[in-house]
Amino acid sequence: MITGNDYTIISNKEFNEFFPAFIDDLKKRDAHLIVEEVEVVEDEVYEYVLAKDKKTFQEYLENGYAVNERGEGCFVILARRVHRLEYNVEITTKIEDDVEEAIDPYSSVLILRDTWSYTLVLPAVIEDSDYCQRVYEIAVNVLR
Repeated sequence: MITGNDYTIISNKEFNEFFPAFIDDLKKRDAHLIVEEVEVVEDEVYEYVLAKDKKTFQEYLENGYAVNERGEGCFVILARRVHRLEYNVEITTKIEDDVEEAIDPYSSVLILRDTWSYTLVLPAVIEDSDYCQRVYEIAVNVLR
């Protein structure tokens, strides 16, 4: 059972383009990053457990999703291709061609085809952990 905090990002960036860049950015800060692939039996579904270092990975094996005294811990990235995705959402901010615009909230339907769903399962909410916030921001920036 996954007990972490889920953050999903939808993107049309292919996994094989996203993942190496994501790992490279993480390694700029955590040179001893552990990347452990989890066996997945479906096509176009990927799951990896990532840890800052061996000690953090060992703590994950013993305690699951938990943060240490520095707010750091192991996390998982799940990636899967979605052939048809439909969301009913409330739009509060719009960004087109790198121009952000505050708008009055309104309901909308997003219908996407052949896209990727990336879910980060973090050991803490991003508001409570600088480490988790940084991992989330790296993922979002690489997917932009």
